[in-house]
Amino acid sequence: MTQRFTISTLSTIDPVVRSSISFGLALERSDVAVIHHDFIGDQIRRTVADASGVIESDATELDHACLGCAVREDLVPTLARLKERDLWSQVLVALPVTAESAPVMRALHTETRRSGLLEGARLGAVVCAVDAATIADDAFSDEYLADLGRPLLGDDERVLAEAVAPMLAHADIVALVGDDPASAHARATVDHLRGQGSTVLTSAMEDIDAARIMSTEHRCDDALGRVDPLRIDRHVEPDCAGVWSIDLSSDRPFHPDRLRARLPELGGHEARTRGHFWLPTRPADACVWDGAGRQVSVGSLGRWGRHERGTRLVVTGRGPERDTIAAAFHDCLVRDDERGTDWHAHGDALDDWLGAPDPF
Repeated sequence: MTQRFTISTLSTIDPVVRSSISFGLALERSDVAVIHHDFIGDQIRRTVADASGVIESDATELDHACLGCAVREDLVPTLARLKERDLWSQVLVALPVTAESAPVMRALHTETRRSGLLEGARLGAVVCAVDAATIADDAFSDEYLADLGRPLLGDDERVLAEAVAPMLAHADIVALVGDDPASAHARATVDHLRGQGSTVLTSAMEDIDAARIMSTEHRCDDALGRVDPLRIDRHVEPDCAGVWSIDLSSDRPFHPDRLRARLPELGGHEARTRGHFWLPTRPADACVWDGAGRQVSVGSLGRWGRHERGTRLVVTGRGPERDTIAAAFHDCLVRDDERGTDWHAHGDALDDWLGAPDPF
């Protein structure tokens, strides 16, 4: 009788944590296989193992060294082969260190639908495993991944906080592991940055709860809502252990001149800032704001569509800059006496951020 085939995913920023958890699960349960992927130059290196040892070890040339290509060209066919063999009921996909889980799960969700290569398979939990001893610093760190020896690809210019934030937000389960998984600072950091509806497990790495991971169902739309800048399905936790969050929102747009001038006060901190905004010079465009570890990325998402136009930033930090960020946010909003401005004539000089604006 064919077993129900469940695919769970593990994201990490530490290769030791990844190996300890993934191979620990494989050794614990004979019905679990583990897939490791790593980028090496223009290849994706794949290792498949279970309790008996290594099953496959191979490298595939990629036309484009990106995670989406790896999923399409290597991971999905590998999972289809394992499913067809009917020897394992559960597979844990251990993503490359610092890789985001959202694009992978989006692709896997499509393939589990009717006529997909993984039709009938079930998506288990997306797990983000972090070291309780370091996550309170890692989540706000402005150290470059390349300097830490952990770039996803050769041209990876992210800082550590930029890698951690989307992992925590997208995960169904955040696993706090290490010698002191119950650390108050670690738990507060995770609780402020994880997505709405997610849960936290605390344990030593060798005692991670495999049954909990595999039995949890991944709901793709809910998880994507946690990382969608137009939705930000993240609960704002009360201040705890020095970690705070604020939810800044308005139906008013940002004034383009003041936004540019006050960018350092809004994003130049060791804080996580995420959300969306609009500009009176580009009223139809939904703009995204994504900041972590003193780095800020802004861009255009296209039209607002079914989303209500507005300006919202959710900010999490642990330093004294909360009032500075809040004051800068409110100062950037268009004021009552500016509402009659001829914005078409005013322009915004933000083409380098957002591209050329559409005609009014």
